[in-house]
Amino acid sequence: MVIEVDGFSHEREGQFEKDKARELNLNALGFHVLRFSDDEVMNDIENVNRTIQHFIAEWEKDHPGSC
Repeated sequence: MVIEVDGFSHEREGQFEKDKARELNLNALGFHVLRFSDDEVMNDIENVNRTIQHFIAEWEKDHPGSC
């Protein structure tokens, strides 16, 4: 799992394409990318935490004994 936090720099021209290419490369290596905005992290950390915990729980169900 890779967690990315998108801040104001992600509004720059070309940044979305760079992020998408990096995400595709990470996916090809077997990583799943969870992406959050800086606003979510700063103002709704409980939901960010729930999302991460949910991902981990689902992954553990699908991959028993691998953690």
